[in-house]
Amino acid sequence: MRMNWYYRTILSYAPILFVIISSMIFMIFLALNNASERKYLETNKAILDRIVFNADANLMLIERNVVSKLLMDGEIQDYFTNGPKDALDDFLLQKKMIELSLTLPFANTIYIYNETEQRVISDLGSYSLDAFGDADFLTANYGNKESAGWFNPRSFAYLPREEEEQSVVSLMKFAFIGDDMHGALVVNVYQRSFLEYLNSLSESGYNQVRLIDAATNVSPDSEPAVSPIQVQSDYTGFTYVSEGVHDQGYNWLSLFSNAWMVIWVVLIMLALLGFTIVTHIHYKPIQSIMEKVSQFSNRKSEELGIKGANNEFTFIETALDHLLKRSLDYDNLHKEDSLLRQQRLFHDLLAGHLVLTDAEFQRRLAEFNLSAPYDRLGVIVAELDRYAWFTDKYRIKDQYLLKFIIESAFRDLGQSHHSFVWHAWMEPHRIAFVVHHTASEPRSNQAAAEYAEEFKKWIHQHLELTISIGIGADSKSIETIADSYRNAHENVELKTIFGIHSIIDNRKSAAILNLDRYAYLQALDYAAQSFRMNESEWREKLTQIFGELGKMRFRKRDMAEFAQAFLKRMDQAVLALSSSIQARWKEDFQDRFAGMTETTETLGEFQEQFMSLMNQFEASVEEDRQARRHHSLALQAKHFIDAHFTDPGLSLVQVSDYLNLQPSALSLIFKEEIGEKFVDYVLKVRMQHAKQLLVETEDSIQSVAENIGYQNVNSFYRAFKKFQDIPPGEYRNMYRMI
Repeated sequence: MRMNWYYRTILSYAPILFVIISSMIFMIFLALNNASERKYLETNKAILDRIVFNADANLMLIERNVVSKLLMDGEIQDYFTNGPKDALDDFLLQKKMIELSLTLPFANTIYIYNETEQRVISDLGSYSLDAFGDADFLTANYGNKESAGWFNPRSFAYLPREEEEQSVVSLMKFAFIGDDMHGALVVNVYQRSFLEYLNSLSESGYNQVRLIDAATNVSPDSEPAVSPIQVQSDYTGFTYVSEGVHDQGYNWLSLFSNAWMVIWVVLIMLALLGFTIVTHIHYKPIQSIMEKVSQFSNRKSEELGIKGANNEFTFIETALDHLLKRSLDYDNLHKEDSLLRQQRLFHDLLAGHLVLTDAEFQRRLAEFNLSAPYDRLGVIVAELDRYAWFTDKYRIKDQYLLKFIIESAFRDLGQSHHSFVWHAWMEPHRIAFVVHHTASEPRSNQAAAEYAEEFKKWIHQHLELTISIGIGADSKSIETIADSYRNAHENVELKTIFGIHSIIDNRKSAAILNLDRYAYLQALDYAAQSFRMNESEWREKLTQIFGELGKMRFRKRDMAEFAQAFLKRMDQAVLALSSSIQARWKEDFQDRFAGMTETTETLGEFQEQFMSLMNQFEASVEEDRQARRHHSLALQAKHFIDAHFTDPGLSLVQVSDYLNLQPSALSLIFKEEIGEKFVDYVLKVRMQHAKQLLVETEDSIQSVAENIGYQNVNSFYRAFKKFQDIPPGEYRNMYRMI
């Protein structure tokens, strides 16, 4: 059966894909091999680091034992002192060398050199320096203090021209009597024993650890292996090398991987070439068809005013998308224009920018395909509570969505009562709804307060926000709708008095008095002056002011005027206070008072924040006043102590009586202002003078104690030792020698 074009295309590409996928799998295998090689080297490096650490630890142990012998062993010290030595002395010292050699962790030989006698005693016997086989090494490094330590691997023999030399690593430590060098002690660790120990630490037998001469970078035993791992000891400077049996195999695999990488690149190039050839073969039938519509597509592109497509399929898709988009754009533009014109009409009517008769209003509604008769019009203004919180919590898109939900909720409420409703956002946080009431429909003739109550409950139940609602007087004609809106607007602004999430109509607002600004401005003058004079009446006066404002039409815009008027009076009052209080007022409180209207919605919240800030400022003023007084008292107490520290009767009570304070109050003030406890400061002053007397005078301890206010020398002794950690006599001896 003849295959269609789809299956022929798939089968023609299948061999190429098989070659590419197979090559990629093989390359992944080689990549894993390279990763394994790196892991192998990292593991060997970690093992070698641990072996070097153990080697250094053992060599440190040898050095510590040798130094301990040189410093602590009396017989070795006697060997370097002047005086004749007999055979018994040499025998005992040789025995010491053998005992020290046995305590060290590796096979070794030890000898000790006496510079005065030019003799060497080892664990095998006694030699003159000229007859000793290691004389060249000893004379070359003796006397150079920088040579004291471990030496690189070298050859060692007891006698000159001895045929059987052994490779050792040597430690040389010099012997001093006072500041003079009298000899040296040399430990030669056999390299064979040392390396056997290091190789025993490796858990596998694949890697061999060897020691390389740091100076020549050449192993003394054998040639370096392929790709060795090297670690240099920070302690001895020795270079250790680990050579694994698999290193060569990894190198061959790396070369193999590089060769296959070249082959893989060649295969990819061939695959791309195959793709091109197969695509060209399959495109020929399509090309012949598309050439026939080429002229038509170009002509249509010019007619539609769009850029010609790069290929014929794209042209068809672009043309269809363009036609659909233009159709949708026309519909959306028509709807948006109609909604914008509606909103503009409703906004102008409520704001009073446009006045229409009822007949003209009905004609304008008809232009929007709306028909809404009415007997009277009810106006409701809804205001979002805590709008600053609303804008901070929600993104712009979410804000628009919530506002749309509010619009839709009231519109649905009107429909449920068979009433036509239209709206307009008069401000970002305030929306006005107009309800068309008709006498023929009882449900439509419902009172505006019932609409508002039902609407408020729905918002509270379904959204995480609250609204306050103002209700205006009903209008019998569209001509007076602006007056109804202003009435509702004035009512909703009274939520500062009635609280948020409230419904305010003319019956509620009628009981509120008009605001008497002159009265509260006079009261603010009195409160500011009372605060300046540090009188408590300012708090009562402000509380009285807020109480009176709660009975008046005090709106949110009046809060800003109130705050500005108070700030003006407080600025003048603060000028009479200290410069630090003036600075704190400007830096910490002015802006906070001015910004309170942004965070408060009601008079109660405004009063709470206002009084809280005033209490904080009062605390700052009082703190400043107290701080200035406390600091002065603390300095007086300090000067009194400095002048009377020699008085044995000096105490907190005595200073408190002098300053006319309670002892507990003085103790607290002294600690806060000076930073030390009273008794600690007295002790410090006395001890400082005691140290001066001990170093600069020959006075007895008893006399020193009496001169700084201690009648009992034992009390002075205990206090001085606690303060300085050493007794007074020892302190005098120590610091007189300096």
